[in-house]
Amino acid sequence: MRRIVRQRWIKTGIVILGFLVVFAITFTLNRQYIKSNTDLVPVVVAAQKIGAFMPVKKGTAVLTKRPRSVVPAQAVADPDLLWSGKQYYASELGFGEGDIIRMDRLTEENVAGPGSLSTLSEQNRLLVAVNTNLVKSCANLVGPGVLVDAVVFIRSDLPSLPGRVISPAENPGLAGLLVIDKKNAESAFPAEKGREAVPAVITLAVDRSQVELVKSIVEYNEKGSIYLLPVGFKGDVYLKSLAR
Repeated sequence: MRRIVRQRWIKTGIVILGFLVVFAITFTLNRQYIKSNTDLVPVVVAAQKIGAFMPVKKGTAVLTKRPRSVVPAQAVADPDLLWSGKQYYASELGFGEGDIIRMDRLTEENVAGPGSLSTLSEQNRLLVAVNTNLVKSCANLVGPGVLVDAVVFIRSDLPSLPGRVISPAENPGLAGLLVIDKKNAESAFPAEKGREAVPAVITLAVDRSQVELVKSIVEYNEKGSIYLLPVGFKGDVYLKSLAR
């Protein structure tokens, strides 16, 4: 009889012990789950709307805390990562106010498509395209990154009178223009061989305050022939053009 009672106590003890073990495991897991959903961790968020291809910089992004459960793996936890020398830009998705800044939605280069235009307003520049005969304008020496002096030839309406030549001496704004793009007559990248290999459209970057210069370039483009003479080179513009 005592043996039977002892066996019952042992079985009961095993059941109780098993229950306590299961309870302890369940309690620990629940506690960890609750902590993971309520524990706050530092993360960088957009302080305001950051549009597509716009720079992510101090003031537009700030450090705050969010529940660990809503923080993605690619979230930026250290704001110094964003302004430690490299300039990061939002991807084509951009960020809404309060959105968590994620590395997989950032880019270090801002040169493709609309991204190449997003910094124009900050730099107070605009782009103007001109038609030119690059065979007479040093051919392929004129391309992205090249600084050029423009010389314009306007034919006279009267055959008996000579044409007019306008150089930086007559219009100082024609000196040191920056070439950022070139295309052929079909607005495509120049091919390697054949007539399509001859670029015909050159895009220049001009300060927006130089309204008279822009008007002059448009007039020259309509009335005369524009020749571009290389005088320098900006390597950073050239390298960005290769990344497109």
